Amino acid sequence: MRQVIQIGYIFTMMAGMMPFAMELMTRRKNLAVRMEPVKSGETLVFLSAIVIFNLCDFLIIFLGSQWGKESVSCIYIFENVLEVGLVYFFTEIERKWAGKDKELMKGLFFASAAVIILWFDILYTTEFIHIGEDKYAAAMAALNCIPLAAMIYCGARYAALIYEKSSKDARLYMVVYNAVFAFLCMVVTAGIIDSRTTWDYFKNDKEIYMIFWLIFNVFNTVFMLNCCKKSGPEKITTSVETHFDSIAVKYGLSEREKEIARLICQGKSNKEMADQLFLSVNTVKVHTSKLYRKLGAAGRLQAAEIIGGMDIKPLHNRL
Repeated sequence: MRQVIQIGYIFTMMAGMMPFAMELMTRRKNLAVRMEPVKSGETLVFLSAIVIFNLCDFLIIFLGSQWGKESVSCIYIFENVLEVGLVYFFTEIERKWAGKDKELMKGLFFASAAVIILWFDILYTTEFIHIGEDKYAAAMAALNCIPLAAMIYCGARYAALIYEKSSKDARLYMVVYNAVFAFLCMVVTAGIIDSRTTWDYFKNDKEIYMIFWLIFNVFNTVFMLNCCKKSGPEKITTSVETHFDSIAVKYGLSEREKEIARLICQGKSNKEMADQLFLSVNTVKVHTSKLYRKLGAAGRLQAAEIIGGMDIKPLHNRL
């Protein structure tokens, strides 16, 4: 069974690195993507933290018996703090998606929660405080529920703004991802507590822990693949991308407005642009109006002519 778990953790580690590698490639190559959160630096940090977390589990499974109890305990303490970081980075992705500014108080709250968890875990590990394992388990479960509750609160605050500017598919993804991630956090907390005590709170905890991490990492991989997938047969060449970059600099276009400009030149309707960018039709109209204003264009055809160098024949059927 140990060999099966080790093989499972290898696959889990690989599955965790795939979305991180795709996100890194997307940013370095400046590739077009279909959903706003993929472009944010917060997503890259979140996926990096996942890789680090999986690496810690990998080290415990493969080297824990050689390192000894104290070294393994240090890794578990680090994972407890990193779990708070994962929750914070996830709320930052949602904040960016909602278009909100950075919130200092939220960052201080999560930092305080991480410090309290770290402080309590170190005191227990060094036996500076003497409490029973059942009390330790209850205290750690309660402490780890604090950032989880904060995540739910932040998600509820950002939901209205995200729903307003996103398509149905993006909304469904947000709901499902929140549920899966919240459940994963509970499994992670229970798994760490079970590993740090002699109590066997639930059977096959390592197998359950590994399976949920594998599911979550595969979910992230599928999401990244879907976001990077082109919606049509057209290919954006390097010269075309360079052309749009120069247009964006010349007229002061944002990344979203540059995407809208490219899709207008491809003859896309508002509905098609909304589906491809995972936005609502109203949000596309707002970005289109801003684009026209910056270009000094009266409509789609004039905007395409100002941008220049594109095939605008399909536009006549849209007007």
